[in-house]
Amino acid sequence: MKTWFQRAERTVSQCSRLLLAALLLFLSAALGQAQVEPAAIRPFKVHVPDQVLIGLAETKWPDQLPGTTWEYGADIKKVKELAEYWQNGYDWRAQEAKINRFDQFTTEIDGQQIYFIHQRSPRPDAIPLMLIHGWPGSVVEFLALIEPLTHPKDSHSPAFHVIIPSLPGFGFSGPTATRGWGPKRMAKALVVLMDRLGYSKYGIQGGDWGSLIARDMAYQAPARVIGLHLNLLTADPPNPQAIAQMSDSERKRFSYFDREESSFFFLQAAEPQTLAYALNDSPVGWLAWMVGKFQLLTDNNGDFLTAVDRDTFLTDVTLYWVTDTVGSAMRIYREHRLTGEDAVPSPRLETPVGYADFPREVAVPPFRWITPTYNVVQRTEMPKGGHFAALEQPDLLVDDIRKFFDEVMAR
Repeated sequence: MKTWFQRAERTVSQCSRLLLAALLLFLSAALGQAQVEPAAIRPFKVHVPDQVLIGLAETKWPDQLPGTTWEYGADIKKVKELAEYWQNGYDWRAQEAKINRFDQFTTEIDGQQIYFIHQRSPRPDAIPLMLIHGWPGSVVEFLALIEPLTHPKDSHSPAFHVIIPSLPGFGFSGPTATRGWGPKRMAKALVVLMDRLGYSKYGIQGGDWGSLIARDMAYQAPARVIGLHLNLLTADPPNPQAIAQMSDSERKRFSYFDREESSFFFLQAAEPQTLAYALNDSPVGWLAWMVGKFQLLTDNNGDFLTAVDRDTFLTDVTLYWVTDTVGSAMRIYREHRLTGEDAVPSPRLETPVGYADFPREVAVPPFRWITPTYNVVQRTEMPKGGHFAALEQPDLLVDDIRKFFDEVMAR
């Protein structure tokens, strides 16, 4: 007896190959036999189901001591203000449409879905450039950079093909399902992504965890990475005397991890699963956690919304919430600790580095500690800005990226 597939093949024998392939794929899926090639790159559009966009009406608010604001953590006045707007004024669908203006895809690498924006420039001389976020950031950080990087107004300025991945465990890349997704493993996956896109030479920009991942990509693929533009650099004291030799201003910038405000880093590195129960269960709990971090890490005048746009901030918050990656994203802290990736000194990296030093960045080592490890060919002391450089000062960041890669390509 002829099989269903054989009868279908005879029926469509006069159709084009493309139509036949589509029909066979449909039939295979109907039989539960569809095989998706892991290396395939699949188009993606953002659409969150209505039922996921949960309201905040049932929030059980904690008390706050009279006369206090930020002394004990996220100020209840600010959290209530944002929660009310998040529920009644914020428009996720409008933000969804903004993201969907760009070309988006997913692919599978090392058993993990990787979501990414891939916006090509019309310029034939465009430089492939990957932009890598950290925590609590996302691809949303870089949306304002895409147009000026892909379509510079000045024809003499370099143009870029922009690739913006969601890190494994973050956003539309979805939760990780295996252990070990620290920065080095993420770097390996992103090197594969750039290979899969056909880019043999490319630059990388990163801050926060994105800085470490970019560095690891350059270690792993030195012949491919033409330059790193980083707005955070880490470096340990080169010798026991180095701490004592710091100036007061250097000590203040480097002492972040000795201060109480860095406690979230150690908590997320120790017990991300425990913390996830609370933050993944309560939209306001998650909102408050994010409010505290943006208040702490931005260059603001007492209110972080003077440094970042309210709707953009809430889109970042919502992106974690609707993708169920609140907990999995925090695991990068624990994985980094468990894998001991920084247990041994890093060898010197010869890849050219452009360093954008924003004044309110955290845990900044003295520059003389950086140069033994990094080949810094451009250092820019920015006049303003904090940890979320792409959100706070996009124009300054874009100009510095252009300047750096213009010089790199001229070498």
